[in-house]
Amino acid sequence: MDRFLFAALSAIRQWTLAAALTLLAACAAPPDAGPATAGASPGEQLQRLAQRHQICAAAVAVIRQRQLQSVTTASGCSPALAVRPDSVFQAASLGKPVFAYAVLKLVREGRLALDAPVLQYLPQGYRHAFDPLQPGLDGRTDEVTDPRLRSVTVRMLLQHTAGFANWARGPLRFDTEPGARWAYSGEGYVLLQRAVEAVTGQPLDELMREQVFTPLGMTHSSYRWTHEIAERLLPGTKANGAPRKTLALRQPVAAFSLYTSVEDYARFLVALLNDPALSAQIADAPVEVDPALNLAWGLGWGLEQAADGVHLWQWGNNPGYRAFAIASPGSGDALVMLSNSDGGLKMAAPLVRAVMPGEHPVLRSPFLSEGLWVTLCEALRLCF
Repeated sequence: MDRFLFAALSAIRQWTLAAALTLLAACAAPPDAGPATAGASPGEQLQRLAQRHQICAAAVAVIRQRQLQSVTTASGCSPALAVRPDSVFQAASLGKPVFAYAVLKLVREGRLALDAPVLQYLPQGYRHAFDPLQPGLDGRTDEVTDPRLRSVTVRMLLQHTAGFANWARGPLRFDTEPGARWAYSGEGYVLLQRAVEAVTGQPLDELMREQVFTPLGMTHSSYRWTHEIAERLLPGTKANGAPRKTLALRQPVAAFSLYTSVEDYARFLVALLNDPALSAQIADAPVEVDPALNLAWGLGWGLEQAADGVHLWQWGNNPGYRAFAIASPGSGDALVMLSNSDGGLKMAAPLVRAVMPGEHPVLRSPFLSEGLWVTLCEALRLCF
C-alpha cells in the first residue's frame, strides 16, 4: 500500500472509524445488488461488469464442492489488457488469511500457542517500524514498552482484538485494552509476523514459500516484489481506468503485500476447504463485529452467518487494486475475485450472488461500500 496506508493520523481515534462505519452503512447500496443477468455465462457476466465499471483487469475463480470449477478473466478497457489465469495482482488484505493459514499450521505443530502472549516468542521485546515497508529506516522505529503488550496473545492478533489502530504512523499505541473489542489492525499482523519470523528463523517470504506456496502449487505468489512477479503483474488503475502509480512492495508484510494470481489463490481456498478441522478452528469462538448483520471475526477471516452455516470472507484494498474472497466450509463452494482497479469491489456483490445464491450479510456491510471508502482513504487517510 502507498503512503495513504500508513497515514492514519494519531489524533483520529476509534470513534472516528465507528462514525464512518455508521455513515457508510446508511449509504451502502451496491450498484449491482440484483441477480446476475439471466442466461449469462460467468465469462459474459464478468466482462459485462468489467466494462460497466471500467475495470481494466479482472479475474475470478469459482470452487464447487471443494474443487476448482472455473477461472474467468476479463478486461473492460480499450484497448483491452491481456488477462490470463496466471496474471498477477496485488491481493492486499487477502494476504492475511494466507498468513493465518501458516500460523495455524505452526499451532498444529506445537510451535505456537493461540492463547500464549506474543512476547513469549519475542524475548528481546518488540521494535515497531513506523512504516513496515521500511523497517530499518533510522529514527523511524520505537521500542514498545507499554505493559499492556504483555497481555496480547496470538489469538487476539489473528482476530483483530489486540487494541491497536489499523496503522499507527508513529509510535505504536493502544486504542483500547487488549481483548476488549474488535478493531481491524494491520499493525497486529505485523507484530504477529515478527513473532512467526522469530520462531521459525525465516523471513516471511521464505517461510510462506516453504510452508504454503510450494506445497500448494502456488507458483506465482510472493509476499514481496520480484522480477518474476513483475513479469506477470498487471498495473493498478484508478476507478475510471486511468493509470495509477503503485508501489513495488519489496518488503514482505503479512498484512497487505501478497502478490498472487487468481489460480494460485483458488488453490489456497481448495486446500482450506479440504481441511475441515482447520475450517472449524477458524470459526471457533469468534468475536463480534456487527451484530445487526451477524458479522464476526475468526482466526484470520471475517465470518458471516448464513442460512447454510458460517461463511468465511475477506476483502482487499490496496491503491490500484481491489479483491474479495468468500468460502462456505459447509458446501465447499467459494469464490475469489482479483482486480486492478480502485473500483473493483463494485463487482463483488453480483459475482457472489451469481455463484453462491442466498443471503450474504457481508454484501450489505460498509466493508464493501466502495465509493465512500475511497473518500475516507483520500481525504481522511483511513485506508484498509
